[in-house]
Amino acid sequence: MENEVRDALIGRDSEQTRIREVLLRLAAGEGGAVVVEGADGVGKSALVRAVSDDARAGRLTGLDEVTVSAVVAADSERGWPFSGLHLVLSAVVGSLEPEQQRQAARLVDDLTTRLEQTASAYELAVQVQPLVSRVRRPLVIVIDDAHRLDPQSLEVLGFVARRVGTSPLVFLVVVDTAERVPPLLGLPLIRLGELPATDATELVRRAAGSHTLHSVAARIAGRVGGNPRALLDVVGRVPDVQLLGQVELDRHLPHSPVLQAQQLPELGSLDDDRRFALLVATGSEDQRMAPVLNALGSPDASHVAWLFAEHLNRSDGTFTLQRPAVRSIIWQAATMAERDAAHQALAAAYADSDPGRQLWHLAQTRHDHDDELATRLERVAAESLVRGEVERSLAFAREAVRLTSKPGERIGRLLQAGRFAVLAGRLDEAVHIARERFRLDTTPEQRADFALLEVRARNLLDGEVATGLVSRHVEEVAPIDPTRAAALDLAAAHGLAGRMEQAEAARFLALAERFDDDFDTVTRAEHLRTAALLASVSGELDRAVELVESDSGGAADLFGEAETNLLHATVLVRAERYGQARRLLRAVTSGQFGDSPLLLRAALAGLVQLELRAGRLREAAEAAAAWDRVDADSAHRALVPAYMVRVNAYLGEDEAAWDRRRQSIEGSRRHGDSWATAVMQAETGAFLLLLGRFDEAMSVLDHARRHALEHADPSILAVEPDYIEACVRSGELGRARAALAEFELRAGRVPTAWARHTVARCRALASEGEEALTLFREAVETATDAVSPVEQARTLLCFGERLRRLGRRTDARSWLQRTVVLAQESGAIALAGRAGQELGASGGPVPPTTRLADLTDAEQRIATLVASGRRNREIAAELFVSVRTVEAHLGRIFRKLGIRSRTELTGIVVTGIDDDNTGPA
Repeated sequence: MENEVRDALIGRDSEQTRIREVLLRLAAGEGGAVVVEGADGVGKSALVRAVSDDARAGRLTGLDEVTVSAVVAADSERGWPFSGLHLVLSAVVGSLEPEQQRQAARLVDDLTTRLEQTASAYELAVQVQPLVSRVRRPLVIVIDDAHRLDPQSLEVLGFVARRVGTSPLVFLVVVDTAERVPPLLGLPLIRLGELPATDATELVRRAAGSHTLHSVAARIAGRVGGNPRALLDVVGRVPDVQLLGQVELDRHLPHSPVLQAQQLPELGSLDDDRRFALLVATGSEDQRMAPVLNALGSPDASHVAWLFAEHLNRSDGTFTLQRPAVRSIIWQAATMAERDAAHQALAAAYADSDPGRQLWHLAQTRHDHDDELATRLERVAAESLVRGEVERSLAFAREAVRLTSKPGERIGRLLQAGRFAVLAGRLDEAVHIARERFRLDTTPEQRADFALLEVRARNLLDGEVATGLVSRHVEEVAPIDPTRAAALDLAAAHGLAGRMEQAEAARFLALAERFDDDFDTVTRAEHLRTAALLASVSGELDRAVELVESDSGGAADLFGEAETNLLHATVLVRAERYGQARRLLRAVTSGQFGDSPLLLRAALAGLVQLELRAGRLREAAEAAAAWDRVDADSAHRALVPAYMVRVNAYLGEDEAAWDRRRQSIEGSRRHGDSWATAVMQAETGAFLLLLGRFDEAMSVLDHARRHALEHADPSILAVEPDYIEACVRSGELGRARAALAEFELRAGRVPTAWARHTVARCRALASEGEEALTLFREAVETATDAVSPVEQARTLLCFGERLRRLGRRTDARSWLQRTVVLAQESGAIALAGRAGQELGASGGPVPPTTRLADLTDAEQRIATLVASGRRNREIAAELFVSVRTVEAHLGRIFRKLGIRSRTELTGIVVTGIDDDNTGPA
């Protein structure tokens, strides 16, 4: 467990960075001290060990070797004066060179002699200073549980720790509460709290295994809180089938002694009234104040006042638990009778205000089948779905299944619960429900319905299209119910079209059309939409739009309408109807169709791709950030990060682009998603091209281009213009022209605005002399009313570059100035930076291509220090970072601001300050 806590805390950047700031002084031959404070359970010792291990390996300071010595104080030695000093001195002496050790040993002997006399702590501290000065190699002394040192040793330690600045020695002093150790007050202090939500989720995933669903890990972390030890103890008690998402997590966490000791230590001493009050509050699912108060009786009772004072936070008629895990702790400790009593009290409290919630609480008191109650719950679940309440519908549907005794009715309710699980983003749960067909006595029609549920869930979960499953059940059900057979074939066609496998998608669409005469309204509408999707993938954009516009509805429910919106938007994005597509997607993200996490995440994924193609980079980044926050697994897990590589690259956020690339690679490898891999390669190639790494870009783009050539529409995988430009810039003009010839043929078959504009730019890039300039003038006028501003800015930039290289500096400045304006408006800071550099090289004024406020905090600090006249080494020393780090930040600052010198940066900073200070008189 300790190793897992340590590993989890490696990522705690805010705390670790502050410790690193002191450790980095070692590279300059300087020392320091850090006091790390935190309760035992939050892993303070593990964090310090993690950082000191990095120091030992040279990962923090850039030095080849750092000696790390660790000592642990003990209560048993507190009564021995200066026993702690012996510990620390032994650590220091053990780190010295052999000949220094002999000299140091004599000094320690002298000190030991003085310890037997009545020396003061100050006198001994002064004697210790010469020993510290003998340290020549970088040394880190970790003193764990330092609050357990004897008082005299703490005084010496405090004195010495403040005076080690001239020696390459760092003390990492670990305590529970710094205020209780007065000799250490005034030293740099780091207080460790619980892990933030993202780190807690990552710890759960590491502890549970790589196959644990992110959404499951996030829910566990949200219930437990951020204490590492509690998280690890709870994860070890959750069944694997729940971690993998095959079975929904229990409503309450498993019993955990660690969690109970940390969050509800008073449990054993609670009287009956307080225990019941806590049970009622934690038994409430919607956390509405009024029903809880009604269930508890008098709001003036002492146990009610205790409940709200000690455990609840109130806000606008609702409440939250101060410690979320208390919900599970109290319920696991309660008897069945106590739980039933709490649910009965809540059911009575909801009788008049929410009959559906009343039924749910009544269901919790039933431990055997109750078909009458199950029927009522099924009806309430359907009514909730009509209102768009997916989570509520799923909760009612689960209880209806549990209480049903009749096999036929149970199968129908299982299918209902599976449908709701899909909408709630619980795709693994839906697959698990679908596989109940293997355990139940079912008819061919019912097996087909279960198979259809599994096919749809797997399409959404990981993009896997279960064609074998479809074929088996179509063969079985077609003779008796051709409509069900058609629905299965259409689900396969839809999934294959989403994976860009046109030929197979067309085959399954044709198989579905065998049953055309038996289509009902819903199946006919699904056929039309699948045909539209396939047409858009196959480059038949006019036909795809025509099919979408002829779609008159036919959705089974509110969420069917939302799914129709998503499909229509996908087709319209490919047809460059961005305004129409944006309205459809925003209708889903606005909650107009209810609260389905799955549909919300799919709509946000669509917006990322739409805004990228439309050249609205900031909007694409906002959609991706919202996509990250939605708790639902989907097949877009690798695609959205792939598209964001290019978005972040254009925004000038190189580190974020690399992070998104890693995220995309992880998602596509885990699920064998070849399409997402191709998109990632295309976007990575564009990023490398933007960075000026032309040979690397050409190699990566060549791999993606092979995938792109399998599709009729070149805009589906927008790689060819980047590949042609990379070839030109690498001096491979022959390869560029060969690729251009193929691109022109493909663009002629599917002449989107993007294709026409980029073909024109590539023609100019692959040409020379005056012909190139003529072609560039044509390119900047091609499809300008429809192509994205980012593509226009790229064309303008290429034109300006070519003009400058041909000696047309005045003309070049004109086009480059237009590039800067257009790039800034679209958020393409990286393009604006390149244009600014070209503008400076052509003799024009270099514009600030972004505001200082758009720089990161670290970049703004460095920019300010540069403007104050500091050199890189001075900046590194002041910020406790390496010179290399300063240089890397400066490179990004120059690129973002479109400048080439410190003088230009100083001017921008000074101007920015003047502008900030300017106001109305």
